[in-house]
Amino acid sequence: MPSLKLSDVRASNAASKPAYAPVAIFVGGTSGIGKAVAEAFARTTRGNAHIVLIGRNRTAAESILSKLPPPPQESPNLTREFLSCDLSRIPNVHLTTAALLNRFPQGINLLFLTAGAMSFSGLDLNADGIDKQLALQYYSRWAFISDLLPALRAAQAAGQDARVSAIHTAGRGGPVDLNDIGLVNTLTDLRLKTMGKLISQLASYQDLMVESFGERNSSISFAHTFPGLVDTPLMKVSSSKIMRMLYPVRYLLFPPLWWAMSPEECGERQLYGLLNAPAGASRITSDGTDMGLNGQGDTMWAEAREKLWAHTEKVVGKGVSS
Repeated sequence: MPSLKLSDVRASNAASKPAYAPVAIFVGGTSGIGKAVAEAFARTTRGNAHIVLIGRNRTAAESILSKLPPPPQESPNLTREFLSCDLSRIPNVHLTTAALLNRFPQGINLLFLTAGAMSFSGLDLNADGIDKQLALQYYSRWAFISDLLPALRAAQAAGQDARVSAIHTAGRGGPVDLNDIGLVNTLTDLRLKTMGKLISQLASYQDLMVESFGERNSSISFAHTFPGLVDTPLMKVSSSKIMRMLYPVRYLLFPPLWWAMSPEECGERQLYGLLNAPAGASRITSDGTDMGLNGQGDTMWAEAREKLWAHTEKVVGKGVSS
């Protein structure tokens, strides 16, 4: 049972009325949780916002954007845009962020990173020599944050919100394997019984990512969030043929899905969590409340944070993150 009533969450979101038209970027915003958060944000702002969806499905994005509350009559030029980007290729991310920086020199207020993947395929390298699943779930997120820091800092300097949400598996991480930073060995030997390690490591990578950015940009909010069990089409669009085949019978295979949170409720709670997140790093529960950070005072956790940062800079590029 959620600790916060949905009605209270919605009321809090609705009470958020900035004096400016915020700029919100939704990476992976064309389906599932990303779509739901974008819709919740559009309702909260009553259309008085710039909204950009990033993904690969233009048809889905245009359908979503057409149904959002329209901009108010006095601000007809507010953005409703879709930018196509294959997030499994980091050079594509850099091109997309360059376009966003050019489009919004005044600043970006909210950055939601929701793109996900579900695959048992193991190591699957793209043309850049990076595993596609890891690029989608970690490296591309890091690249978006790093590249868009100038716009986030500009918004903060103007006295506006500057917030980042990485929606993944907060609270599900474990000790980081310092001998497998980048998870090449884990992915090479990926089996059903080792999927738990992959999920745990990816969760910890998100924790370390927001902690590192928060440490370097203490006036901006960086949240790693856990959406909870949500009935989304993640299996349906998986790169794994097995996962796609199982989607129609998912309720039989995973009975808890009968009680899963709807994407609409999840969207409201995830928006609430970010709007109320403190400056610096935080982790947010499926309710939208703060769960505290992981590994504080742990020297091995601190070592993992520095090693992962150095590794990721090499893979993604330094950008402006330091």
